[in-house]
Amino acid sequence: MGILARKQTTRKRRLRRAPASLQELRELLARFRAGEGLATPGEKSIAALSFMLDNPTEAAVYSISRLAEELGVNPSTLTRLAKLLGFPGFSAFQALFRAELTHPGAPFSERASHWLNVESPLDTLQRVAKDELNNLQILMSHLDPEVFDRVAGMLVEAERIRIYGARLFHSLASFIAYCLGLIREEVALLADSSEGLAHGLLQLRPGDLLFLIGTAPYTSSARELAQLAREQGIRVVALTDAYSSPLAQHAEQTLIANTSGAFFANNVASSFILSEALLLETATRLGPRAVERLKLHEKLVTDLRISPSP
Repeated sequence: MGILARKQTTRKRRLRRAPASLQELRELLARFRAGEGLATPGEKSIAALSFMLDNPTEAAVYSISRLAEELGVNPSTLTRLAKLLGFPGFSAFQALFRAELTHPGAPFSERASHWLNVESPLDTLQRVAKDELNNLQILMSHLDPEVFDRVAGMLVEAERIRIYGARLFHSLASFIAYCLGLIREEVALLADSSEGLAHGLLQLRPGDLLFLIGTAPYTSSARELAQLAREQGIRVVALTDAYSSPLAQHAEQTLIANTSGAFFANNVASSFILSEALLLETATRLGPRAVERLKLHEKLVTDLRISPSP
């Protein structure tokens, strides 16, 4: 077959419309395996598509070269697969997976409805534990050690630090602010209540640090805080669920923690464990400074307990 004929055959085999969701991709994969449809990828391409659908987080965050290495194929195989599926290139194909991470799951009410017929409490525990362990495995395999290292350095070096998280992640923001305040000075929670976000942001100067936490569905306050902080020269770290997160767009450094699962809200274990590790690394770098501050805190706690009531 000549070159022109091969090009024409390839063009005919491409899908006219690219899939608009991962569910459409799953349906296509089933058709490919059944030998249906105009487009019929090779075995390596079908295996690659299957892997990506089974591991959507990896598909969303890996570079094309790393994903190809994981699959044992050439990057060109993934490019050809993307074009065969109707995408202009691999980046557009990968964007479908990234969009799924940005809006990763069913509505919380729909997730909750699946639990109405659970037979035993042990089934519930096993399912939640499995989801959280999966999120932890994703965290451990995807965490960029250089980013982790830089964020720990920023937590040590910044003169002033403010922590912000809304809704479900307000508790994590409080946890980080409390623990970080045990080992260094000038740390506070930035909250909508009390003096308000504008007043809290007013206390920061260029070079100070704003640590933002947020996952889909993202709050407008978190998005606006990230943008305003960067405009004022304040350094921003984001702990979020996807590199396509609006928080990541304005962050100097971004930490990713997966929050998917069957829980009726976002799963939070991986975010807390990542935060614990980051706090411990920060304490290690602070060294004697952290130890002395912890000793002072312990003394104050003891003194307050033995002080007579006023």
